[in-house]
Amino acid sequence: MASINKTCLTCKGNYEVFDADQSFYQRVSAPVPKYCPPCRMQRRIAHRNERTLYRRVCDLCKKEGVSIYPAGTPWPVYCAPCWWSDGWSAKSFAMDYDPSRPFLDQWQELQAKVPRIALLCLTSVNSEYTNNAGDNKNCYLIFAAEQNEDSMYSRLIMHCKSCVDCAWVYDSELCYECVDCRGCFKCMYSERCQKSTDLLFCFDVRDSQNCILSVNLRHKQYCIENVQYTKEEFEKKKKEILASRESIEAAKKRYAQLRGQALVKYAFQTKCVDATGDYMFNCHEGRLLFDTTSAKACKYLADAEEPIDCYDMNNAYYKPELCVDIMGVLQINNCKYSSYIFYSNELEYCDSCHNSNSCFGCIGMTKVNNCILNKQYSKEEYQKLRAQIIESMKKDGTYGDFLPPNLSPFGYNETLAKDFFALTKEEALARGFKWQDNISTGTVGKENGKDIFACADCSRNFRITPAELQFYQQMQVPLPTKDFECRHRDRMAKRTPRRLWHRSCQCKIGHDHADKPCANEFETAYAPDRKEVIYCEPCYQAEVV
Repeated sequence: MASINKTCLTCKGNYEVFDADQSFYQRVSAPVPKYCPPCRMQRRIAHRNERTLYRRVCDLCKKEGVSIYPAGTPWPVYCAPCWWSDGWSAKSFAMDYDPSRPFLDQWQELQAKVPRIALLCLTSVNSEYTNNAGDNKNCYLIFAAEQNEDSMYSRLIMHCKSCVDCAWVYDSELCYECVDCRGCFKCMYSERCQKSTDLLFCFDVRDSQNCILSVNLRHKQYCIENVQYTKEEFEKKKKEILASRESIEAAKKRYAQLRGQALVKYAFQTKCVDATGDYMFNCHEGRLLFDTTSAKACKYLADAEEPIDCYDMNNAYYKPELCVDIMGVLQINNCKYSSYIFYSNELEYCDSCHNSNSCFGCIGMTKVNNCILNKQYSKEEYQKLRAQIIESMKKDGTYGDFLPPNLSPFGYNETLAKDFFALTKEEALARGFKWQDNISTGTVGKENGKDIFACADCSRNFRITPAELQFYQQMQVPLPTKDFECRHRDRMAKRTPRRLWHRSCQCKIGHDHADKPCANEFETAYAPDRKEVIYCEPCYQAEVV
């Protein structure tokens, strides 16, 4: 089977559908996608609002709370206790399929009726200001986060305790302003560090402790700018840096210089075989994987854990298998073109459905089988009608792609898409996305903060909560001068884009290639015009070990 060259319907760019991709789509009975991988991802995450929060009243119990939906939405919005209760049934909104109308028009009609949950926060304690999060305790404004305690202002942190202003941090404690770290304790202003303790302004440091302004270190202690010092000299330098806001800012500038001179491996990956992408851990036989852990035979994924045989997924966890074009899911099998579906099998074009099987075009359903547009059918009736709908969608060209942008419940500027695919209002509308003109401003949070600050970048107001103040005092760092969104933007700027370029190793002499330049080539998220010196795996390991 030969590969196919296609033109994306959105960006008009060319993309290749490899023979292995075609085999996969045939295996899961899915047509070849009509959009390139980046545009497919953009469509999915334009349905994901993580951090834009609003105050509104629950439409069932009438209690005020916080929601990802502003007041005035076409659909009702219920607080979590009401949404999960037996006080209502999504089946009461069931619709008969009308073969004379486009199926997605009918889906949109159903969408406007079915209640939606205000915040997606599962089995958490004292963590009401979290979203797309679960099993957290005493956490505040953390998103896409699980099993954390006493943590604040972070995205994609897992199994952490007392971590603040972090992103993509795992199994760590007492960390501040850290990005892409694992197994760290009491580290600050550091990136890409693993299994280390008491780091300050460090990059790519592993199995080390008590280091300052250091890069590419392994198994070191009491180092400053990669030079060995005594414990007393280390403590003195640390105290000098943390003495004032001005000294911390000076250290940030020096760190930026050192980071720019550091050796960088072509991809931030560990224990990966035959996989391309960046920020990967234990991935095998994959292509274009980003922020993905323990994936096997997967392609075009981001923010995923333990997927098997899946294509085109974002924010997928708990071992999804044989799925295509999916966003925001937990432990699903053989599902397509759906969002926010948990513990389910064989769902297509479904949204916010849980513990269900064999459903098509359903919204808000729980513990059901063989349903279409929220209406119950027998198994035989379901299979017959499903086949009829799919054939109709194929004729009008809508089957085989994720839910289109106009069916997103959010404005583009409210969603995760703005972080990875920045668009102006005019550009977003031209591509069919929605836009929220009255977007939430300032921190939606507890009212017990006494002082109100203005963000140094955007001028929005933000508060310092008592728990937050206690953390800053414990870590001996000054109060932030920017609000959470601007701090998040700064952290995102430190990471590579979700895109790959073909490049060659820049090692010029030594190692296995002796006095000749290294001949190794690779796919990397570092664009050719970047300043970093990019090494292949063997050359990188030879230098840093």
